[in-house]
Parts: sequence; C-alpha cells; structure tokens
Amino acid sequence: MQHIDNETGEGQPEAQEDYDPDMYAEEAMLNGEILEMPGPGELTCYCSPTTVYGCKDFFTRTGLWFLINKEQLLNGITASILQCHEAVTFAIIAGIDPTICLQSTWIIGLLASIIGGRPGTISGFSFASAVIVSKLAKDHSMEYVFYAVMLAGILQALFGVFKCGKIMRVIPYPVIVGFTNAIAIVLAVSQVSFFQHQDLSSNEVGKVTGSDFHVELGLSLSPLFRLNQWLSAEELIVMGAEVGLGFIICLFLPKLTRAVPSSLVAIVVVTIAEYAIVQPLGYQTKMLLDFAEIKQIYPMPVLIDPKYVMPSISLETLRIVYVPAISIAAISLFESLMTISIVDELTDSRGNRNREAFGQGLGQFASGILGGVSGSAVVGQTLLNMKNQGYTRLSSFIAPFFVMIWMFGAAPAINHLPVSGFVACMLNVICHTYDWSSMVIMIAGLMPQAMRNKLNIRRKVARADCFTILAVIAVILLIDLATAVAIGTCISLLMYTWDSGMHIRAEREITEEEDLVTYTVTGPLFFGSVLPFEEMFPIMAVQEDPTNVMIVLEETEVFDWSGMVALKALHDRLLRSGKNVKFSYITQSSKRLMEKSSRMWEDVHFMNAEEVDIDEEMIEEHV
Repeated sequence: MQHIDNETGEGQPEAQEDYDPDMYAEEAMLNGEILEMPGPGELTCYCSPTTVYGCKDFFTRTGLWFLINKEQLLNGITASILQCHEAVTFAIIAGIDPTICLQSTWIIGLLASIIGGRPGTISGFSFASAVIVSKLAKDHSMEYVFYAVMLAGILQALFGVFKCGKIMRVIPYPVIVGFTNAIAIVLAVSQVSFFQHQDLSSNEVGKVTGSDFHVELGLSLSPLFRLNQWLSAEELIVMGAEVGLGFIICLFLPKLTRAVPSSLVAIVVVTIAEYAIVQPLGYQTKMLLDFAEIKQIYPMPVLIDPKYVMPSISLETLRIVYVPAISIAAISLFESLMTISIVDELTDSRGNRNREAFGQGLGQFASGILGGVSGSAVVGQTLLNMKNQGYTRLSSFIAPFFVMIWMFGAAPAINHLPVSGFVACMLNVICHTYDWSSMVIMIAGLMPQAMRNKLNIRRKVARADCFTILAVIAVILLIDLATAVAIGTCISLLMYTWDSGMHIRAEREITEEEDLVTYTVTGPLFFGSVLPFEEMFPIMAVQEDPTNVMIVLEETEVFDWSGMVALKALHDRLLRSGKNVKFSYITQSSKRLMEKSSRMWEDVHFMNAEEVDIDEEMIEEHV
C-alpha cells in the first residue's frame, strides 16, 4: 500500500485533494469499482492495479475482496467446525484431552498454511499419529509426549531442509489408495463412539498398556469392540433422523448451488431442527459437550506451565521418546506428502513437498513447546475443501484461524452444537475420501478372465496391486501408517523386482561354417534376474556348443554388482569349458557401471569397442 505524506502531499495524484473514483478510469477503475481484481486468496487487491486512495476506495475493495473470496472463507470456517468434531472424536479413542488436540490443530494448521508448500491443504490433529501419542501418554505421561512431538518436528524440518521430498517417488499408487481408504474406514468407525455412552475415565493418561510395542495395536477399531452402553432407542432414532437429514443436504445441495458449503448448511439446519423441533417435542440428542468440553485456554510454553512437571533433558528421556518421535515424524510426513500427491492429481498442479515438510515440522515443534500433540495434513478435510473450490492458501489459513477463535472466545457455541450434524458431515467427508473405484478394480482383479469378459469389466489391475491395497488398509487399522507404508512399498518393490527379473531372455543361434554360437541377451540384468539368466546357460548345453561363443548385450542393461558378477561367472565357466568367449554391443550405461570395476574385466574380450568407447584396459584379448 502506498504511503501518503499529509504535509508534502507526496504520493498523491496531482490536482486531486479528495478521493474521486473517476481518477482510476484509465487504470482498471470505474465508478469506484475494480474491473480487474486478483484471483481468490490473494491480498494484492489493495495495491493492484492501483493503490488505495480514500476510505471509500478501501471499503469498496474490501467488499469486493470478501465477495471474491467468499468460497475460500466459508470453506475455511466449515473445515474449522468439522476439525473440532474430528479432534473430539479421535481424542475419545486415544484417551487424550480434546482441548489439547484442538490447540495442536490451530498451531500446526496456522504454521503449515503460511509456510507449507501446498495451498488448500487443511492441517491439524489426526488419528494417524494419535496412535503413537496415546501409547506414550498411557505408558509415561503427557510431558514425554511434548518432548516426542518437539523432536518429531525437528526431524520433519530437517527432512525438508535436506530436500528429501523426492522419497515419494518410491511410494506406489496402490499404497496411496490403501492409505485414503483406510483413513475413510477409521473415520467411519470412529463415529460409532457418538452413539454410545462414553466413559472417558477408562482412557486415563498414565494407564500403562503393558505392551512394549510403540503403538497400541488395534486402537482405530476399538469403538467397535468397547463394551460401552448404546444410547436409548429414542435417542438413536432421533439422532439417526438428524444424521440422515444432514447427510441428504451434504449430498444434494451441491447439485442445486455451490454458493455455500453444503456441510455448513447441514450443521446449521440440523442445529435449528434440534432446538426448534426436537427439543420442544420433549426429545434431545447428544451435544458435543456431552462427550468432551472444549475449554477456553491460551497456549503457554510447557517448560514454564505450572500444570506440567517436565522431566529433565537427559539420555533416559531421549531413550523413552526417540522411537515415538521417529514414528510420529514418519507418520506425519507420509500422511502430508501423500495428501499433497492426491491434491496434485486433482488440481493438475505440483506442491512443494520439501517446503510442506518444513512447514509441518515447524508447526509440530511449536505445538510440542506450547503443550500440544502431533498433527499433519488431514486428507479427508483437504479433499472436501478441494471439492468446494477451497484451493488457496487463504482457505488453509482460515480453518485453523477459526479453530483458534473457537477456543479463545467461542467455545460455548461449539460445545452446544448437536453431534448429529457433525456425524452427517463426517459421513460426507468419508464418501469423498474413500476411493470407490478401487473396490471395482479389486473385485475385477480377483475374478477369472472368463467372468470379466462375460461381465464386460475392463478395469483390472495386477493382483499384486490389489493385495498391496488390502495389506496397507489392514496394517493401518491394526498398527500405524508408517508401518503400513513401509510394508506396502516393500510388497510393491518385491513384486516389481520379481516381474522384472522374468523379462530376461536369451536367443541361441549356431553358425556351423564359422564354428560359432551367438547368444543374444535382452532384458534387465540385476539381482532379481540373475537366477533366470544362469538357467539360460545350462552346463551340458554349453559344453556341446561350438568353440567360439559370442554374447550380444545390445539390448541388455546391467544395473548392479549382481549383474556384473553373473556375466563374469558365465565368462569364466565358458573358458573352463574350452570356449573362446566374446561380448559385443555393450550399452553406454552398462559400460559406465562396469568401468568402475575395470580390474574385474581384464581378461574379457569386448567386440566393437570403438563404437561403445570401452576403456582400453577392458579390451585385452583372451589367449
């Protein structure tokens, strides 16, 4: 914004003492209205295409800014309300104070939205890392959780500083599909808690789990197996009706208009129905306050907060927190980076993964210092935000900003909202999170080809990919996200290695006149194809070959030490059988690899050396 000096008049248009809308007619301003405005989410409207002059101009541009960014603001507010419900949901399961979870949400969300590398991403407390926090809090105390979260934040920030975001290239798509489906299932299972009477004292912090494992196994499925009493039949019927009403609004309102987020309308309508219809009729459903009270608190560094007695920083403390910290960092990174990958695919754009990791790490560290727990990008809220056109950094910022406002001054309003409205919106989130097409693909993958042809199904993928998706879902539900990503990636890499190893081929051709046999080898030569490669040269057949043997490697790539050893072993075996062996047409990439071990090839004869530029010491004739 341009500064105007009142005394000198410097910075004002010449011969203009008062604001005149016509002064900007040639600069995209007409009658006080801006003809060209920056896109949604931008804050440059106060200095582009011209600077602000006068109060009328300021309020005009402010009104236009709100009009342009209406979707971003409303989506952010909607996400903030749903994050309150989501934090309470997972806090009940994990046995953590919901207020601490909400505090973590706005701290991590604000920093990630400002510093992170993917506009439109909603960040905050998530259940993926809560399984680690819950175990550490129950076995020790929340003080150790804060240390673990701080250390995890440092690890995440270092991940971004050293530009390790390219690690996502090794995570296959079936792992990402399994991740989104598992998160949707966790969200669905967690809603069961709101149809039961909850005894929060059964999840007290400091209650030792009795397990040496770093997570509480099966925690995400615990709402299905807890022996809590269900609500009365009247409450279930009324609550079910309200959930159905809200869910119908979420599904069908976007078909009529997208002026207002359907989730926000659903919460408002269900709340009005609760207070204007249900309660006057003598019924009442559960409020958020009935499960957990959102308290008004202000962040304070835990090192000076009288509520906590922080253990001394020592090797013993490090021994307790380093494994949970590494797990929290890995889970948060995987969830955030996979969420970015999904958003990139939806928006045809590319987020900065390293910057996102750095922003999430700073948020994580700040959350630990200020008495919060871990968090990451939240895939369900992010996908719903993207569906409602909340793709800017402004939308990402408004969500945690309003969570902060709810906690600082508006907590009573959130506490007295009916849970059924939240559950309806979370069902909508689940529908947009789950990859429904993957179900058809997996079913088709398990069918025999004759049945697929009969049903005209053309969406099959490899059965190994189907198995990877199911394995990732199962491990996330039973253990944690980091372990699931590691197992899913290993399965995919193993299957790829196995399949690639079967692509090695060798064609044998004998020329009687020249007493020559030619083997033309095609395909990759690496550790996974060494055994099939050796089986192509059986001992008896080799001994019966002509004296001169030529092995053509023109269409073969040697990728590793195992491939080089296999070639050298074949060469030596043929020599012991009295053959004259020559290799020809080695590729450039294979040559570069083999040059690094040139001593290994001193007695090997390579043909056409001038064409492939083989090092001279690698071209000695074998006598």
